[in-house]
Amino acid sequence: MSTLFAPHRVTVVVTATDGLSNDASRARVLTAAAGVVGVEPGSLRLGHEVNGRPHLFGLGGGAYVSLSHGRGVAALALTGLGPLGVDVEVERPVRAQRMADRWFTEVEAAWVRGRPERERVAAFFWLWTHKEAMGKAYGTGLGRGGLLRPGPVPAGRFLFLPRSSRLFPLPDLADLVVAAPFVDRHVMLAVAVLGRHARGAPVDVHLRPP
Repeated sequence: MSTLFAPHRVTVVVTATDGLSNDASRARVLTAAAGVVGVEPGSLRLGHEVNGRPHLFGLGGGAYVSLSHGRGVAALALTGLGPLGVDVEVERPVRAQRMADRWFTEVEAAWVRGRPERERVAAFFWLWTHKEAMGKAYGTGLGRGGLLRPGPVPAGRFLFLPRSSRLFPLPDLADLVVAAPFVDRHVMLAVAVLGRHARGAPVDVHLRPP
């Protein structure tokens, strides 16, 4: 089957899902993904492997997949590079510092605390999406100490940092590479791929209307 799927890149499809159930959100982002990779609408289906990882039917072999859906937005990531995870979050009011102190490492909590107050919610979700994506790539979720797995702590003025459109390694996690491509000022997206050979691979984000 000939498709537009590029196995040596990471393809991320993001679409709005306002007010939809989990099943409807999944159906909508699969339909959007079918258009991106060039297959017929309805031909992509999600299943699960024995270990619980999601599996994509309808694109041939060799495609790793991850799905995230939350408050009005869904994201589906595809690659041939290795097991991956994606997480998308809409920025919203939370007790960012209290949650960071409870769930993150001391370094990360201190970094959130060091942001100007107007940046702390965004900083919290920056780290949270990375941790979710990393947990999915490892296949463990946020259990087994996943929240304490070190995430990227940016330097400089956080809100003005460019988002990464290529996968880069984390110093403490040699087997994992991550990226945070730009989606929207109030939408945080993180992707993680297991496998050092994926370092530097491009991450393509496709925004699709509902």
